[in-house]
Amino acid sequence: MKPFYPEEYDPHSNLWSKRDRRDLIATPIFKLVSWHTTSPDKKISKDFFHLESLDWVNIIATTPENKILLIDQYRHGIHRFSLEIPGGIAEKKTLLESAQAELVEETGYVSQDWEYLGKVTGNPAILNNWCHTFIARNVRKLYDQDLDDSEQIEIFETPIRNIPQLIADNILHHGMMVAALGMYFIKNPIQN
Repeated sequence: MKPFYPEEYDPHSNLWSKRDRRDLIATPIFKLVSWHTTSPDKKISKDFFHLESLDWVNIIATTPENKILLIDQYRHGIHRFSLEIPGGIAEKKTLLESAQAELVEETGYVSQDWEYLGKVTGNPAILNNWCHTFIARNVRKLYDQDLDDSEQIEIFETPIRNIPQLIADNILHHGMMVAALGMYFIKNPIQN
């Protein structure tokens, strides 16, 4: 086993070569594509499949009272409701504009205090996109929700200090949301 040195790590070194792209299925949310891919040492050469999608944004929206907004919506992939932070597909010109639009659409809340927190991949084995997290501080309700015709979303708020227990109890279980909240708490530890 080799020691890991972050300053020497380059995820773009030794890339596998790609050729013969095939677009297999297109949906409103993603495309299923395949590439014939070959490892640098030529030991592996075969078709690999992945989903292509626009990047996503999610928003950690906090109130002046140190509470966080949560949304509850039905998720068809797991056939149950999922308590999450607001978010969606990055469809605007910039990631920030997309985050601002998603917050208004899903909650009716706005903020004048935005910070980019970071990004994660949802599942880099099969997805090509990134999920970008923003913090929206001192949110306030200005509008009614403006949901897509396939969405029904209920809005909740809870003290930020409750979030780690909600994750531990698997009430908050969406992987990219949990990762976003983890990044948030690294930067903003809970004070006792």
